[in-house]
Order: sequence, then C-alpha cells, then structure tokens
Amino acid sequence: MSIVIITSSCDKNDGAYYPVPSEFSVTPAADQSIGTEGGTIVLTIATVNLGWWVETSESWCTASSKYGSGAGEVTLTIGKNTTGSPREATISVHPTFGKEPIAFTVKQQ
Repeated sequence: MSIVIITSSCDKNDGAYYPVPSEFSVTPAADQSIGTEGGTIVLTIATVNLGWWVETSESWCTASSKYGSGAGEVTLTIGKNTTGSPREATISVHPTFGKEPIAFTVKQQ
C-alpha cells in the first residue's frame, strides 16, 4: 500500500483585480471672477475610475454635489455679495487614490 501526498500552493492574488488610478482633471481649474449679483460656475470633472469630493471654504459658495465618482458635473452657486467688500472662496476638488487635489479661487466684487 502506497500513500501519496500532493502539496500545492495557491497565490491568494490569482485573478485579483487591482485598479490603476485614471487621470483626473477639473475644468475650470483657474481662478474665477463673478459679479456682486452672484451666479453659478459649472465644474466638469473628467476621470474614469476615481471617486472625488468637493470642498468650499465659504458658506456663500456652495456645491450642488459634494461627493461623486467617475466623470461628472458640479454646479457652484455663488450668493449675492451684500457686504460692500470684495471676497474670495477657495474651491478644492479632491480625487481618491492619494492623487493631489485641484484648487482654485472664486473672487467676487
């Protein structure tokens, strides 16, 4: 009587999918100016597989969507400036996968 022992090893990563981060861009990505009456600015986010989130530094500048994934659009609504003084808000769009955020300033008279 013979006993045969067969051993094998499995690579736990066989067939595993590790996503490769896609490119990421935001348009516009440069400083923007808007009049005292306020208005909107549409951000176009271009990416394939990254998640993202939007931050605004001031309450008078709000984003229609704070979180998303893949390509999309976010509308920034800038309120009327009744202060009589110029003001600025910093907009930051943060991609996932540790990529650098894209930031710009909205200046309002």
